[in-house]
Amino acid sequence: MVYLEKIERGSKTYYYITKNIRVNKKKWTKIRKYIGNKPPSKEQTKKTIEEIEKEALKKGLTKPLSKYTYLSNEEAEKLQDLTEVFKKWYGKLDSIGKSKYDKDFIVRFTYNSNAIEGNRLSLRETSMILTENIIPAGATPNDYNETINSKDCYEFLKKYTGEFNQKFILKIHKLLTQNTNCKIIGNYRDHEVRISGSEWIPPAHNKIKEEMRKIFHWYYSSRNKLHPVELGAVLHNKLVRIHPFADGNGRTSRVIMNWILMKKKYPLFYIELKDKINYYNAVEEGDKGNDSEIVHYITKVLMEQHTFKSKKQV
Repeated sequence: MVYLEKIERGSKTYYYITKNIRVNKKKWTKIRKYIGNKPPSKEQTKKTIEEIEKEALKKGLTKPLSKYTYLSNEEAEKLQDLTEVFKKWYGKLDSIGKSKYDKDFIVRFTYNSNAIEGNRLSLRETSMILTENIIPAGATPNDYNETINSKDCYEFLKKYTGEFNQKFILKIHKLLTQNTNCKIIGNYRDHEVRISGSEWIPPAHNKIKEEMRKIFHWYYSSRNKLHPVELGAVLHNKLVRIHPFADGNGRTSRVIMNWILMKKKYPLFYIELKDKINYYNAVEEGDKGNDSEIVHYITKVLMEQHTFKSKKQV
């Protein structure tokens, strides 16, 4: 907190610009700059505040302001390093190596994303379907089709060169939910919904088109201002909050989040089933207006899933 201090000693008045700085939970310190015996002008105040900020940085009392909306400079730098290392690592793979990596990713992404929503197939069974064309004993038509749909959607995204719009998101939803138990495929819901285990109430169905228009506007006004991870994570939360579909909202949102990273040549990722409580917690923070939690969570997941490549490369 920066404020103007007026101190009177006898018949004289002294003016200071002062900044209080929290050192830890119990300790505060202050930096005070003498201005003179008259109130400072706006220009003088601005210049003095800049001097105080520089002094606080030099003394290690504050950290540099981030260039990003949600990420710290350190997080953004680590993500950039990770991306560069991944590009080099992936670029050195031959066609067989790249194919193996891509297949392994879509198996793990499909298994985890579907399992979070209740699909009962195991990781091994998901792999059998996607890599061996084998239908596991006991697999229901719904579980099987959700698995096939995920791969088809991934293949569509790799070839898609268009923009983020209503036609695109409805196409993604259709690819993910066709031939499943979802009642409304490739279109917005026509009824009210509640999110199981959440206090958040999505907007009424007759408000969805209006809310989606707001999302499209937000995307185009933010895509050149936000870091790709920020853009994808916050967009994910916005879509989940609206819950525009009868089913498949989480799967659609996670796919679109990865599509944004794909467009910017960032490595892709998946939310692990075993970590879904932390994922849900980050989403619920967004419901309260704090989207920074999902950004930091996705950043953490990306670094954890790709750190092994960095170590190998270095």
